[in-house]
Amino acid sequence: MPREAPNRKKLTKDLICRISDPDESVREMAIEALAVSTWDEDWRPDELIREGGIIPLLDLLRDDNPHIVESAIDVITATAAAGEQEALLSAGAIARLDALREHSSGDIQEKAQDALWLLEPEVEDVVTTKPQDEY
Repeated sequence: MPREAPNRKKLTKDLICRISDPDESVREMAIEALAVSTWDEDWRPDELIREGGIIPLLDLLRDDNPHIVESAIDVITATAAAGEQEALLSAGAIARLDALREHSSGDIQEKAQDALWLLEPEVEDVVTTKPQDEY
């Protein structure tokens, strides 16, 4: 396992660089590979966050290629599900995902809604005290 961690780190760093590539096919391949890597039960978003991958990941939500957008949402969802909501929230994920509620693709709308569900606090979590009525 110690040998695998540096390779995984190097791969993640390389994929983060490639998701910002001007060539659409390179971006698509990189984000798809990153999305597939989240299927591994040992996957953790630590390297993605440490290598500055959150902003480039969120930038993909504006891509014209729906496959790139869907794969980016998959990585965002996996990151949030792994407990790293704060990294996504502080980078502005809610506004970017919220904009996708009006996307022409129903699949993208649905995936964006699922990701938002993981990021938006539940009402019960926000309301910690109930104001008392004064009469």
